Amino acid sequence: MSEYLLLLRLSKAKLLETIDALRKLPRNPSPGVDLDYTMNIFGTWHVAVWFSSNNSTQAIEFINKKIGQIPGVIDAFPVATFPHKGKLDKES
Repeated sequence: MSEYLLLLRLSKAKLLETIDALRKLPRNPSPGVDLDYTMNIFGTWHVAVWFSSNNSTQAIEFINKKIGQIPGVIDAFPVATFPHKGKLDKES
């Protein structure tokens, strides 16, 4: 599965309502998508969503059909990620 970071810009008038709706998304919000977690961030973007998807089509459908339909979501910026798997070596 590919992993994605989705940055969201929210309407300030609906900020708390939208964050609450995002927090209530199920673990598997659409076919082929696993939601890892959401987090508040500060700056240009308001919320980040980490999720995995079987393919980019399913990822785009999740963003458009689930996230994009939540009242208060103004803009979404998906980033395909390539996380480092396994333990990082620590230098002494």
